[in-house]
Amino acid sequence: MKLAPEMSKSDPAPARSYRVVALARGLAILSLFKPATGELSLTEIAESTGLSKSTAFRLVRTLKEAGYLVRDARSQGYRPGLKVLALGFTALSGLRIREVARPYLESLSKETGETVSLSQLDGMEVVYVDRVRNRSIVGVVLGLGSRIPAQCASMGKAMLAHLPAEELNARLRGASLNPCTPHGAASEGAFRRELAQVRARGFALNDQELEIGLRAVAAPIWDHNRQVVAAINATGCERTISRRRMVDDLAPRVMKAARRISLAIGCTTERT
Repeated sequence: MKLAPEMSKSDPAPARSYRVVALARGLAILSLFKPATGELSLTEIAESTGLSKSTAFRLVRTLKEAGYLVRDARSQGYRPGLKVLALGFTALSGLRIREVARPYLESLSKETGETVSLSQLDGMEVVYVDRVRNRSIVGVVLGLGSRIPAQCASMGKAMLAHLPAEELNARLRGASLNPCTPHGAASEGAFRRELAQVRARGFALNDQELEIGLRAVAAPIWDHNRQVVAAINATGCERTISRRRMVDDLAPRVMKAARRISLAIGCTTERT
């Protein structure tokens, strides 16, 4: 993989401004490692990328110090480190989560007779990734890619509740937490107390907080790093979902499905 030479001063300004040569070179080095490659020596890395040995050494040393490469003490060769493997797992879980979760969503919808959804968190919004419709949902039309305020959604609360404290604080800082209905939390303090309850019990409830007459139960999905990457919920009308049914029937079923999806994408530690 020969790298293009550095851009000259005569190159167009936009290209010169936006292309980070050192980053491109570092990524080119990482891309040399394939399943059948094994280890590579510094000389092999330099020859494969077209870099001078001194430049290759500086880049390889930087990648090694950052945990993306590991040097074997005997052979002096380099191989991918745990950071590269973690990036791979993250990409894999992100690409596959909808595919992996689909049969569990279908099974949960069949068990409960309710609509079941899968979502991920984007800032302070819930983004719908997949949905298995069952009963009609009053007053709400949601499809793939739909976004709703996280504080008004059971899945939003399920994901926000399990974020690291610093990340949660950063997301809440300056965020508009206006309730969608009179049933929602009236202040940031009340919302934080509700998130604490979600963390304690392992599931989140939505009792007409997004739309009057709509109820839902959600649980988080964990990846191999024990980080929340998504959530699922079962949702329906108040005439089919009583407050008691939310807690006694739907919550255990939703949590069980979420655990199964978490295991399927690589989580090995019980979290819910």
